[in-house]
Amino acid sequence: MQWNKPKSVRQIGSIPGHGRIYMEDYVIRFAKKLSEQGKGLEKGAVLLGNTFLYNGDKIYQISGIVEIPNFAGRSGPEFSQAMWNQIYTEIKENFTDLEIIGWYYSCRGFLVKDAEKLLEIHKRNFQHRDKVLYLYEETNHEDSFFLYRNGQFERQKGYYIYYEKNPEMLNYMEKEANRHVHIVEQEDDRVVRNIRGIMEEKEKNRQRSQRRENRLGYGLGIFVALIAVLVGASVLQNQNTMNQVKEQVHNLQELALGEQNNSNTTMVETMGSNLVRVTASPAASSGSAAEPAAATPASASGQGMTPAS
Repeated sequence: MQWNKPKSVRQIGSIPGHGRIYMEDYVIRFAKKLSEQGKGLEKGAVLLGNTFLYNGDKIYQISGIVEIPNFAGRSGPEFSQAMWNQIYTEIKENFTDLEIIGWYYSCRGFLVKDAEKLLEIHKRNFQHRDKVLYLYEETNHEDSFFLYRNGQFERQKGYYIYYEKNPEMLNYMEKEANRHVHIVEQEDDRVVRNIRGIMEEKEKNRQRSQRRENRLGYGLGIFVALIAVLVGASVLQNQNTMNQVKEQVHNLQELALGEQNNSNTTMVETMGSNLVRVTASPAASSGSAAEPAAATPASASGQGMTPAS
C-alpha cells in the first residue's frame, strides 16, 4: 500500500531515520484524556493504524486508539480473552481498514523498574513484536515512543504529529466522552444515594432520640405534677392547721383580755371633807373582798371644791 504523506505535520524532537512515527492529533488528545481519567491508575490502549515502507524507512502511521478494558485490574501481564474480545469489538464497530500497530501505557510516577514489566506485557500480547509503545508519564506530562528491537525497547528521539480529517476517531471520542459522562453520572448518583442514606439514617436517629426525649419529658412531667399535687396537699393541710392555730391564738387573746378587764375595774367615790376613796373591784372569779383604799385629798380642780376656811 502506497503511503500518502500527511500535509500538515509538526515534528517533536529529532528523527534519526531508522523508523518514523506519525500520530494523528485526535489520538494524542484521547490518550492524554484517558490518562487524566485514570487519576494515577494504570491505563492501557491499543494503537491502530497502518505501516508503510517509504524510501527505505518503516513508517508507523497511527490514526486510531481503543482503550484496553480493565487494564489496571488485570491478573498478570497477559490480557484475558474477554479483554481481547472487547478490544476487537470496539475496533470493528468504530474503525475500518486499521490494524493494531502498537499500544499505549500511562501511569503516575513511572520508574525504571517498570520498564521490565512493560516489556513482558509487550512480549505476551503482541505476536508481531515490531510494534510501537507510546508511553505517557502523568506526573511530569512527558511522553515518548519506543520500538521493539533485538528483544528490547529502543527509545525514539522524536516523532511527528499530523493533522487531518479523522471522522472515525472523532466519532469514537464523542461516544467515549458520552460513556464517561454516563459513568460519572452513575458515580454521582451513587454518591448522592450514599449521602441520602446517611442523611436518612441521621434523621432516623434524630427521631429516635426525640422520641426518647419526649418519653423522658413526659415521665418527668408526670413526676413533677405528682410532686406538685403532694406539695399542694401538704400546703393545704398546713394552711388548715395554720388557720386552726390562728383561731386558737385569737381565742386565747380574747380570753386573756377579758380576764384583765374583769380584774382591773377601779371605782372612785367622793366623800365629804375634801376626801375621795378609790377602790378596785376584785376579779369576778376571786370571791374575796377588796381592801378599802386610803382616802386622799381631792384634786384642786375636782368639781369646783375649795378647802374649808
